[in-house]
Amino acid sequence: MTELAEKLSTSDSVRAIRFAEVVVLVLDASQALESQDLQIAHHVAEEGRALVIAINKWDAVDEKSELIEEIKYRLSKGLAQLRDVRFVPISAINGKNIHRLLDEILHTYALWNIRIKTGGLNRWLAKMESQNPAPLVQSRPNRLKYITQIKTRPPTFALWVSRPAELPDSYRRYIINGIRRDYEIPAVPIRLLVRASKNPFTDKG
Repeated sequence: MTELAEKLSTSDSVRAIRFAEVVVLVLDASQALESQDLQIAHHVAEEGRALVIAINKWDAVDEKSELIEEIKYRLSKGLAQLRDVRFVPISAINGKNIHRLLDEILHTYALWNIRIKTGGLNRWLAKMESQNPAPLVQSRPNRLKYITQIKTRPPTFALWVSRPAELPDSYRRYIINGIRRDYEIPAVPIRLLVRASKNPFTDKG
């Protein structure tokens, strides 16, 4: 019966996530970030939604900083896409920090809708490439040609590369993590589409 209830709960959560913009994952402070919570957070990232975590029953927690560090550690190990997600300690029974939770939801929603100008992005890309060039392909540079943001909700970027098929996943993560860090975009998924083109303005393929 317990397993059935958990499956139904997860199924309802998945449907709710698909219709959401910002998802608030409410954790019980005494059972913070169990496997089912992590599974729900994973669905949030897969669906491209923003995430805020509310930790309920905060008043009952003795070792507060240790609890936050434990949640951060579990997220970093199980869900790197939503690194630096916002945490808000609340008490639903007395309404503690509800206004702060609403502020974090609005802030995260703004990040989900962020738009970065192309000129600045390409100056940033040149700096990233100079600091850490992509691995060589048959002894030749795999040049990063051009980057632009093609949509929001979540922030999605297209990167033109000389040999996109030869660009390692580790280097793609390097670019995504750099965007997240330098443009301060925590708590929302970032998409990166890698494309082949000598000139993104003339190549329509």
